[in-house]
Amino acid sequence: MLLYPDMSMKTCSIHETEPVDPKHLAALLDFITVFEAPEFCPGHVIPLDEQELPDAGFMKVVSRFMDACYKNGFVVRFDWEGWEAEGTRYVGTPELLKEADIPCIRRLLTWHVRQNRFTRNHVATIIASGHILLVLRRLRELAG
Repeated sequence: MLLYPDMSMKTCSIHETEPVDPKHLAALLDFITVFEAPEFCPGHVIPLDEQELPDAGFMKVVSRFMDACYKNGFVVRFDWEGWEAEGTRYVGTPELLKEADIPCIRRLLTWHVRQNRFTRNHVATIIASGHILLVLRRLRELAG
């Protein structure tokens, strides 16, 4: 059962060093208020429904976020599979985000979104953990 649309077939032609359009940046930053809401993901775990499946409303937000990453130039063309060790470091050591620039954030978001093809609910889990909120807050700092 697909919990949200399969994003695995989307492609990307944007290079990580291309400038980010301010309206595209704003579209992604809009998720901060969603992810900061206390009722969004209490306990930092994926909320479940009565059948112990990921909550449909939560998964719709995850799907919208992934789609926004594609549509707004935050899924970029680079060797994301070869970047797994680096991506894992950012997840395990959130302090590293303090030094991340926009190309790094694009690589990180690309890695998460593309990793979702191989690890079921990867993006949902990483959103629930609070990691994506930290990434977006860093992006907001860089945007000024």
